[in-house]
Amino acid sequence: MPYLYNTPEDQAEMLSAIGAESIDELFKSIPDELRLNRPLDIPRALGELDLEQHLRELAGRNLHASNAVSFLGGGSYDHFVPAAVDTIGSRSEFYTSYTPYQAEVAQGNLQAMFEYQSLITRLTGLDVSNSSLYDGGSATAEAVLMAVDSTRRSGRVVMAESVHPEYRQTVTTYLANLGVEVVTVGTPEGTVDVAELTAEVNDQTACVVLEHPNFFGALEDAETIAQVAHDAGALMIGVFDPISLGLLKRPGDWGADIAVAEGQSLGTPISYGGPVLGILACTDKLIRRLPGRVVGETTDRRGNPCYTLTMQTREQHIRREKSTSNVCTNQALFALRATVYLSLVGPGGLRDVANLCLQKSRYLADQLDSTSRFELVFNAPTFKEFVVRDKEGAVEALVADAAKEGYLAGIPLGGWYPNLADCMLVCVTEKRTKAQMDALVEVLQTGAAKAAADELIQAGI
Repeated sequence: MPYLYNTPEDQAEMLSAIGAESIDELFKSIPDELRLNRPLDIPRALGELDLEQHLRELAGRNLHASNAVSFLGGGSYDHFVPAAVDTIGSRSEFYTSYTPYQAEVAQGNLQAMFEYQSLITRLTGLDVSNSSLYDGGSATAEAVLMAVDSTRRSGRVVMAESVHPEYRQTVTTYLANLGVEVVTVGTPEGTVDVAELTAEVNDQTACVVLEHPNFFGALEDAETIAQVAHDAGALMIGVFDPISLGLLKRPGDWGADIAVAEGQSLGTPISYGGPVLGILACTDKLIRRLPGRVVGETTDRRGNPCYTLTMQTREQHIRREKSTSNVCTNQALFALRATVYLSLVGPGGLRDVANLCLQKSRYLADQLDSTSRFELVFNAPTFKEFVVRDKEGAVEALVADAAKEGYLAGIPLGGWYPNLADCMLVCVTEKRTKAQMDALVEVLQTGAAKAAADELIQAGI
């Protein structure tokens, strides 16, 4: 593995250029109590063969969706990825131009972005899409900035507590220095209380942010909430699961002005949390406030169809204070993968995938709910995720025990929702089999029995 290093002469020259006497002087702002006062415990140097074997051994300790049975959700999902997605996505003309940067980008990449935008507008039922953003969280925050700018209302943003907690954190961070109040409406029953939300929406509200299906997997009363937002002159931002649109109404059809999503489920495997794909689409009237890139189709001087970047509202192309955001790139490779995936599965295939997720998740939810140890927390209809409570409150231990058996059972919710500390979020995609779901129920019950036995032992009984 080649690398560059600095000789003592190089170090001396750089220190002289910046006016420092030593490397230690560069760290003088770090308090002494935070500095390591002993040599690092670094093992001896390894040869290339030994190093490679060591790294492979370390990597082999990781537990991930390809060597476990995954029921994890919460924004990153173990969906099937057709082989053609990998084949096309790994072609050098796409793979090596991972994030094409300038307007002179190759026509092939521009066409791929244009096809992506076209598919996303069909998927969402909205008029225009950009050519992707970083992830679902930043896409949500960018949508909120669009709404604040478009409505010229900087008073408040109303969000449901059932929106992904990390998305809400991202929005709060984006707005921290803009003087915009973020109001979070509680969801004690798993979905937002329409009356409570209505009371929070006023003539200073820039937008309402709703996730449907929401973070708990439950279906919200999206059309009613969209009407509440519009009656107050606010914009409606819908956070959606792309796979769910095989069965559910498109965001544009239930009233969303801006739709955002995490697009990882469209042809990108889980990879320890990233990289991923941010989707953002909106109505025509908001196009000039759309962040990122928009590719348009036109004709060249010979009359041949060609593609070009257009509606360039980035700070690279216009005065900085007039730019819509500081987003200046996109996830071109993963947008390409989403394009290939959607082209392969088509509307019928997407419907089949969504229906399998719905039916299989319902089966597992019923199986867990029928045990004496577990119960479903919310009564609202769900899509592919649901929240289950361990009546004995040993969720963390159960998840850890299941992982030892090769099952990623779910996500404990206590870190985000203290009132759900005894609950976990479980997801079932089209990849899960009946045998795997039945085995998970057995593993969780075995783990529950083991946890109870351990408690008795610790109590000396």
